Amino acid sequence: MLFVNELFYSVQGEGRFTGTPAVFVRLQGCRCQCPWCDTKFTWKLGRENGVSLSEILEKSDRPGYATVSEEELASHIAATWPQAPMVVVTGGEPCLFDLTAFCRLIEAQGRLVQIETSGTEPVRVTDSTYVTVSPKHGMPGGREVLPEALGRADEVKMVVGCQEDIETLDALLAHVRPGARLSLQPLSSEAGATALCFETVLERGSRYHLSLQTHKFINVR
Repeated sequence: MLFVNELFYSVQGEGRFTGTPAVFVRLQGCRCQCPWCDTKFTWKLGRENGVSLSEILEKSDRPGYATVSEEELASHIAATWPQAPMVVVTGGEPCLFDLTAFCRLIEAQGRLVQIETSGTEPVRVTDSTYVTVSPKHGMPGGREVLPEALGRADEVKMVVGCQEDIETLDALLAHVRPGARLSLQPLSSEAGATALCFETVLERGSRYHLSLQTHKFINVR
C-alpha cells in the first residue's frame, strides 16, 4: 500500500528531465524535516486511514492523504494521463515505501519512473528506475545520507546555499558512481546561492549541471 498526499500532471521543473511532462505522485511521510522544505504538509508519517484516491484528488492543498494499492494507483494513472511519458515519485520521502512493485507496473505501461529521495532511507525500486538523490546531510534527528543510496543514484541533486554545501557534496562523492549526473540547485533561488552554483558548474564542468526550479518561474506545481 502507498500513502498518496498529492497526484497531479505537470512538467518536471528540476534536474535531468527539466521540461518533461510527468505525473507526480507525492507520498506521505518524511523524517528529515528540512527547514527550507516547501512540502511540510507531508512530514507526518502515514498509516492506513480508509481515505480513497478520489477524495485526495478533490482536496485543495489541505492536509490529508489516501491509502491506495499499487495496482489502483497505476491503473488510475494509465486511464487519466495516457500521454504522460514519465511518472515522478516524490514526497515527503518516497523511499519510506518499497516501490519495486509500483515501478514495475508503471514501466509495463511504457513509462519512465523517476524517484526523488533524500537518500536517508533504503532505495527499493527496479533496476531501470531513474533515482535522483537530493542529499539532506546533517538534518534534525541525526538523519544521514546512506552510502548505498548514493551508490544507486543516477543523479545527485544538491541544494546549495553556501560554500559549505559544495564541500558536503565533495565529501559524499566517494560513494557516488562515476557516471552519475551532479546537479547544483540554488537554495530558494537566492541570488548568492545561484551565483555560487553557476560559478561552480563553470569551474568544474563535465558532470556538473545547474538545476533551477523552473516550475516556480512559471508559477505551476
